[in-house]
Amino acid sequence: ALMDAIAAVAVKRLSQFKTQELANLAWGLAAADVCAPNLFGTPLFVQRCAAFERAFAPAHLCQLHQWQLWRDECGSAWPPLSPSLSRRCRAAFSTEVSRPSLLQLEVVDTLHALGLTPRQELCTQMGYSLDAVVVVAGHEVAVEVDGPTHFVGHAPTGATVLKRRQLRAAGWRLLSVPYWEWHSLSRNDPAARQEYVSHALCAMLVVPRGS
Repeated sequence: ALMDAIAAVAVKRLSQFKTQELANLAWGLAAADVCAPNLFGTPLFVQRCAAFERAFAPAHLCQLHQWQLWRDECGSAWPPLSPSLSRRCRAAFSTEVSRPSLLQLEVVDTLHALGLTPRQELCTQMGYSLDAVVVVAGHEVAVEVDGPTHFVGHAPTGATVLKRRQLRAAGWRLLSVPYWEWHSLSRNDPAARQEYVSHALCAMLVVPRGS
């Protein structure tokens, strides 16, 4: 209800919005999965974005790219961003640099210990970077190692929720390894870590793709 109310107000004030407001609005509604057809179903939003095409900062372009992915995820007929702005958004999103954390490296080491061959920092067609991708019984599984910045308490942040949802909508089998579960397994007990990962990967194979 809150995001619906924000969308309703935004429709009336859209002509006043500049780059940050446009990007934050689009990303926030995408993360909340609030369609807002009165806002996005007309050309006004994308026309306003086009007016500031060269002014968007890289972070704003990334947000708009995720909005585009959400538009596709919804199967919506909303007007798209202009081709040139769309390309800039995709380029900004795909060039974000990811550095493996110690936590991620520990999980990857465990995948190797299980006899798997993880591909690290794989960039998908959507532009998302995956921490690791392994093939289990002929099926690709994306492994996301989620540290403290991915959560508020034990609840995933909006950015984490959006990434997971969009990857699953694209058909990925997605295994999340939360940091607190991993930290509960002693570094001195590699067998326990291997059992944890093996069990989690096997569970991925009994659910449909996109789960």
